[in-house]
Amino acid sequence: MAIAGAADRPDVVIVGAGAVGCALAWELAGRGRRVAVLDRAGAGEEASAAAAGLLSPQSDVRSPSPFFDLALRSLRLYPEWVRVLEEESGERVGYRRTGLLRCALSDQEAEGHRSYLWQRERGLPIEWWDAAAVAERVGPRLTSEATSGVFFPDEGVVDPRRLTRALAEAARRRGVEIRARTEVRRFWVERSRCRGVETEAGRLEAGSVVDAAGAWAGFDRGLPFPVPVEPVRGQIVELELPAEAPALVLHGEAVYLVPRREGHLLVGSTLEHVGFRKEVTAGAVQNLIAQAARLMPEISQARFVTAWAGLRPATPDALPVLGGCGIEGLFFATGHYRNGILLAPLTARLLADRLTGVETRDLEPFAVSRFSSGAPPGPTPSPSSEVFR
Repeated sequence: MAIAGAADRPDVVIVGAGAVGCALAWELAGRGRRVAVLDRAGAGEEASAAAAGLLSPQSDVRSPSPFFDLALRSLRLYPEWVRVLEEESGERVGYRRTGLLRCALSDQEAEGHRSYLWQRERGLPIEWWDAAAVAERVGPRLTSEATSGVFFPDEGVVDPRRLTRALAEAARRRGVEIRARTEVRRFWVERSRCRGVETEAGRLEAGSVVDAAGAWAGFDRGLPFPVPVEPVRGQIVELELPAEAPALVLHGEAVYLVPRREGHLLVGSTLEHVGFRKEVTAGAVQNLIAQAARLMPEISQARFVTAWAGLRPATPDALPVLGGCGIEGLFFATGHYRNGILLAPLTARLLADRLTGVETRDLEPFAVSRFSSGAPPGPTPSPSSEVFR
């Protein structure tokens, strides 16, 4: 049974209405394509809603790579992308270029910051602050244990929930149909060509299909190649400080602090391989608050507001899956792990290029075929050495 006739057939069906899926739908609709977005929940209700909204490619990457280039390009798109998005949607998304300070609380951590020196050699904006500079620019609220810091002035934050809501609204205003509570069971593939998707309501035919389903991206086990995306739980705590939150993002080795409205502060985040369990746990909340208080002692007196958990889509090498595959008409925009919010603008542009016939080589390092080429992928970063976005 089909759920759309030929006259109603969309040019593109996108599976997943998170920030990436909605951004791509908005971009494609702006290029004159008819787009339908299907989501098992609702627009922005999964990983996008749970993110902290950090836009931090420089502080998060310790060595040059194609991924770093991708992330930096996406960050540079943000100001104009947000301007147009807010104008079209009528929504404010909380984008701010706050800057991010990566703090060292020991000589060993300070030595580790030398791994950012290559960025200065490439002419990227980055500053080294000694203990006196940290104290002067952040003030006495930061722990006296801070021996130094690396400051990234171009990095910032956005409110992911407001961002995804704006993307969905802007996409609708361009004619995109977003179908919530519509679970896609499998891709409709005939003779190595993807003709659409199969849902509980029947088949929906489309010119092309994009899997942007995040942690659920591997839902079709019948594909002739693996889509090894798994959920990694991240928990975040929201606190209200007695005074205003710091103006910039503070990042330690074990925790980060993201300023929000009226003295509110996000403390994140855990990195847990527990399957599709989204529970908030007492141990995680306790540990996050303890690590945050070490960075900013007044946090021990803050008011607890709430905590939540989300499932980030991780691949074995912690890199996204982007572009086409061996099945004509089937594309991927998933596996963004901790960087879906950051990468949404450029992912949308590059996938839209590919779907509209503009050839780009930018996606080759992120092809799904890398998981079936015989070369073993690298490991997912250890929870002990990374914090979640």
